[in-house]
Amino acid sequence: MKQQPTRAEIVVMAGGAVTVIFSFLAFYTLPIGSSSVNAWDSGLFPIATYPALAGLISGGIIALRRFARVGFSARAGTFTWPQVHVLLGIFAGLIMGGYLIADNGGLNRGIGFWGMLAGTAALIVGAAMLTNEPSGPRRLT
Repeated sequence: MKQQPTRAEIVVMAGGAVTVIFSFLAFYTLPIGSSSVNAWDSGLFPIATYPALAGLISGGIIALRRFARVGFSARAGTFTWPQVHVLLGIFAGLIMGGYLIADNGGLNRGIGFWGMLAGTAALIVGAAMLTNEPSGPRRLT
């Protein structure tokens, strides 16, 4: 019998998926015309791709544990897995917050930026929910 993912795990996986998907959409657009750049284009790479990679790692670890039944150790070095998810979420949040308050040189923020920002927020919220689960993340037996 498979255990269903917790709400916190669903939030982290969804946030990671949203962040990765929106990283391929327009991060910045020109005010005139239809030109745009995504997080993977030169000029934004690699800094703007770090939130997408953090979401991929965080959501991927949970998906592998829950659906592929991959057995990870209880700790990643000296950190617990919920702590790793919190660190990845905060890391992604700091980068996206930096892009939010930075001068964008007359470029408009595109749907990719806003989607990545929302996905990053979901990563942080889901990671906080993971740390507050009464028994921690459920283990597969």
